[in-house]
Amino acid sequence: MSRSAEDIRKDIHRLIEEYFALPASEDPATKRLTLVAAAYGSEEVNECVDALLSTYVTMGARVREFEKRFAERVGSKHAVMVNSGSSANLLAMAALANPAFKNHLKPGDEVIVPTVTWSTTVWPVIQMGAVPVLVDVSLETLCMDMDQARAAVTEKTRAIFPVHLLGNATDMNAVRELAKEKKLFVIEDTCEALGTELGGKVVGTFGDFGTYSFYFSHHMTTIEGGMVVTDNDELAELARILRAHGWIRDAQEKSKFESDNPEIDPRFLFVNTGYNLRPTDLNGAFGLHQLGKLDGYNDVRRRNAGVWAERLGKYADLIDVTYPEKDCRHTWFAYPLIVKEGAPFSRQDLVDHLEAAGIETRPIVAGNLAKQPAFQYFPHRIHGDLANAQAIMERGLFFGNHGIMSPVECDRIGAALESFLSRHAKD
Repeated sequence: MSRSAEDIRKDIHRLIEEYFALPASEDPATKRLTLVAAAYGSEEVNECVDALLSTYVTMGARVREFEKRFAERVGSKHAVMVNSGSSANLLAMAALANPAFKNHLKPGDEVIVPTVTWSTTVWPVIQMGAVPVLVDVSLETLCMDMDQARAAVTEKTRAIFPVHLLGNATDMNAVRELAKEKKLFVIEDTCEALGTELGGKVVGTFGDFGTYSFYFSHHMTTIEGGMVVTDNDELAELARILRAHGWIRDAQEKSKFESDNPEIDPRFLFVNTGYNLRPTDLNGAFGLHQLGKLDGYNDVRRRNAGVWAERLGKYADLIDVTYPEKDCRHTWFAYPLIVKEGAPFSRQDLVDHLEAAGIETRPIVAGNLAKQPAFQYFPHRIHGDLANAQAIMERGLFFGNHGIMSPVECDRIGAALESFLSRHAKD
């Protein structure tokens, strides 16, 4: 007797559920503690199986539903999904620099950016012909120093691009005050801070655009993926058009374009330039289930950070930890440390100790980005001496913190830190 397709599909689901229910293969007391962990389960995989079996795998209904739910979750009017957080930054800059947008950014306009960030915060500024102005960050928050940002503004400045680094929030009240005073666009890079709140408002929703990342190591994942959010109808429509080739298939107001161009097949009507930044429906499938897990993951991150902060408090003469911005509900993408200047050990000594204990570490993002050789090819401006960024580059590190870390794993990290620091502490 032949089996139906639906019966086979249910069996696939059941087997996947059984697979994910198997006990962990590694002992949390001894396994290597990497920067990231696979924080997904049978729900996401089965949703992807259903998409694959349906053959509707390119951007479609699952992406649209995820966009809708994401906009509701963060409190934004529009959400436009793309294939990465880097693409989200590119799309936001491309929309603001597009001549279809009134008062758009123009070549040579300056954009204020923090110098401790990932490269693809800054590269889209350059790719649009604008000039990045790199400013220093706060050692306490690792986010843009707003006094430095204000001092860096000139008559050429047209936008500011704060980055909510490693789950902390930039002082968005100061950003908005400066933006209002100087008539600046605001793009928030929230790729490392999904779910972080400032004064009860989700970061990424304060500016003209907010960008998010769903990369494998981030607060929630679609494996690869990103999102642009905005409350501006015009920018949202432009973002949808630019996301896919410059055509109108995903535009919400298609009728005007169609009536203005009756001789062109509307399926292949290009009204602007564009890219191909589309996600697949498999990415959307992941997002539908991951979004419901986000708050739980972030609670674990906060719990871990609280444990480490308590254990490290007695070593303030040896290391600096970071602190949430005022009124910030931090989401602790990772846990950063900065070795004190003049400490009786080096950053590398601490790194070697942690790595020997099976704990992976890395520099804080890319350190002082202004030191990267790529800048030699492009116009840019450096404001000030970037002393804090340099200190972060020379003496900073972070280790992993993720939403499925167990208390045993969290304690292992705390114990490894204490075993090293206690040897160097003053009696």
